[in-house]
Amino acid sequence: MLTAGLVTNTTPRAAGRSPRRRRPRWWVELLLGLALFGVYALLGALSLPGHERRAFVHGEDILAVQRMLHTDFERSVNHWLADQGWLMVVANYEYAFGYLLVTLVALVWLYRRRPRHYPWARDVFAISTLLAILCFWLYPVAPPRLLPDAGFIDTVRLGGTWGSWGSPMVEGANQLAAMPSLHIGWALWVAVTLFRSGAAWWARIASIGHVLVTFTVIVATGNHYWLDALGGAVVVGIGVLAADLARGKPVMWDASASRRLWRRGRPAYTGAVTDTATDAKTPVPPKAAQLAAARTFAAEHGKPVKAVVQRIGRAGARVLLVGGDGALGDVVVPSVETGEALIEAVEGLERSEWDADTVAATVIGPEHRRRMAGPLARR
Repeated sequence: MLTAGLVTNTTPRAAGRSPRRRRPRWWVELLLGLALFGVYALLGALSLPGHERRAFVHGEDILAVQRMLHTDFERSVNHWLADQGWLMVVANYEYAFGYLLVTLVALVWLYRRRPRHYPWARDVFAISTLLAILCFWLYPVAPPRLLPDAGFIDTVRLGGTWGSWGSPMVEGANQLAAMPSLHIGWALWVAVTLFRSGAAWWARIASIGHVLVTFTVIVATGNHYWLDALGGAVVVGIGVLAADLARGKPVMWDASASRRLWRRGRPAYTGAVTDTATDAKTPVPPKAAQLAAARTFAAEHGKPVKAVVQRIGRAGARVLLVGGDGALGDVVVPSVETGEALIEAVEGLERSEWDADTVAATVIGPEHRRRMAGPLARR
């Protein structure tokens, strides 16, 4: 039986739609992040023999390969940036904090707005980062700015960038970790996540811009070779592949129809018409389940049934029913036009207004009063 105040969703779940998944506990996610940092710190403290020497050899090898390919453009870009004054300072701070802030915002957005798919994105992030940390340990690489005879300018130190190399804030951090570039890796992870989530078009374009800016900055500041960026792309690709394989297929999902990054306040009853809401200009005929609900109500509570169509904002409309015995019920429909069509289609329903006669015809019983009072009244 339908009762007032209890909106019944008469629309079947859309085909292929997964059930809502509970959001992971935030403190568990925080512990996972600390564990990831712990692995980085542990392997950094357990460096293999000849770590520093091998890092400089590997850095010179990468630069030699790029020269052989005639793609060693990093020094020219680096010298150009060193003469740009304020632009150099901006690039230094973007290098120090940009990728961290963007990644953090993406993680929070996924956690809040995509709880069902957040675990996939987290797994890609964790796998990619662990692979990079393992590479830092097994294959240390000195960045271009540290190679003694390469002719690079250390713009980060030159600009006195707070929170980056030369700052007490990162004293003891591993500087011999150029390959792969986690700056590019994390920027690509954000872009892949936004594209797969069907985020707003401007957010997806911004993520591409972020990747390009990050690539320019890491090269121009002398912190990475372009091959490091390629390495960052490889570890993210492996992370995506591994996370997809763990779930048996590529994970794709859609945002809301409005493609907003952040949820606006939802009007009452929105959840009841998730599968049926549509543009009022193209009214949808009532579904079989909606017609059946109205007929059942009329059969159980006597005819004629007074039917009042009420608009409920973006959610659509509801047909409020008052039975011959005074019982209340309602059926949620996509639009006022659909509600009027439902009244015409169901025998025994008569179109009414919520006036004094309709109010006088209602009978509110004890059960309905308990529903209106809410859970506190049941204690």
